[in-house]
Amino acid sequence: MSRSWWREPRTALRAGLFLLAALAAPAAAQERLPSLTIDPDKVSVSGISSGAFMANQLHVAHSELIMGAGLVAGGLYGCAAVSIDSEDGTLDGSVSRALDRCMAARPPPDKAEVYRDRAAAFAEAGWIDPLDGLAGDKVYLFTGRADETVSHVTVERGADVYAGLGIAAEDIALESFREEPPAPGSEAGHSWVTEDCCQPCATTGPPFINDCDYDQSGAILQHIYGPLAPKAEVLSGRFIDFDQRAFAPGGAAEVNGLDTTGTLYVPAACAAGEACALHVVLHGCQQTREVLGDAFYTSIGMNEWADSNRIVVLYPQAHSVTFTELTLAYPGRWFRNGFAVNPKGCWNWWGYAYDDRFAVKDGIQISAIYAMIQRLMGAAPD
Repeated sequence: MSRSWWREPRTALRAGLFLLAALAAPAAAQERLPSLTIDPDKVSVSGISSGAFMANQLHVAHSELIMGAGLVAGGLYGCAAVSIDSEDGTLDGSVSRALDRCMAARPPPDKAEVYRDRAAAFAEAGWIDPLDGLAGDKVYLFTGRADETVSHVTVERGADVYAGLGIAAEDIALESFREEPPAPGSEAGHSWVTEDCCQPCATTGPPFINDCDYDQSGAILQHIYGPLAPKAEVLSGRFIDFDQRAFAPGGAAEVNGLDTTGTLYVPAACAAGEACALHVVLHGCQQTREVLGDAFYTSIGMNEWADSNRIVVLYPQAHSVTFTELTLAYPGRWFRNGFAVNPKGCWNWWGYAYDDRFAVKDGIQISAIYAMIQRLMGAAPD
């Protein structure tokens, strides 16, 4: 039986009160993102929906550092790019392509070879790390039967692309309702899947965290890192709210689709100086702190596994960019792709107006997240 308030009586009222409380809560004091003892061989990333596409971009772009990825309902490298300028790497992204071909698979995405060759061309140009950095990496992908937002075709094509880029079959875990027998939690809607939070398994809708009697966070971490100690019953560490403006161009976080505040979970052992792994978790659309408060990063079950296994968890935060913010920041600018806003706080995987390098190393959001990782590893100055 679920313990979640989302499934108790008067669900709508409770949900409304929860959201109002989250929005009304005063912002926590920001701290400097600390430098910790991070094992450079144990840096990984996961995400859901737009966060899965961004996690995939971050993994492929920085494969020399990132050794594993978990992609929930998303992830197909460079799928939204309509054309690429071979001289400077400018990507002409398309929101209609992202929504139709990449997410709904109408028409289906291109064959895996197209995306493999695109990544190879980017690597050859030096826009992403050499592809041999992917060898030996662990990749987890998940698609649910009731997910009508991102098609299973996209997720399965993403697995094919990773295989084409040299990742061994045994290192790719594809959890799909099309397996025989179906994978655990495979009846899920478009959501991060948990054992007991927050709404019925087949639901698609906020907060996009579903009770499917399946511990997806544990499955991701154990596929990437191997056998782990049992998850903690009580957290030993603490959450740190840090200033993301330090990692945005000119400190302009919001106009570049980044919230001013991100969150870090540091287990007590890691705070005490022990060598720890680092896992970056990227929320999906409508899962930002602006919408859910702390619900995403406290409800998906990631911190409990991290706490008992010396894993620091970084939760960067996107921001819902408005047209007003963009026009004030870029007066008189013509926006190339006609889609100048990010109304749902998604990560930039199809080329919002503020970035036409979104899928390569110098993309604004990829650069920001990578700089956060470098700071945690003690490799980036203030």
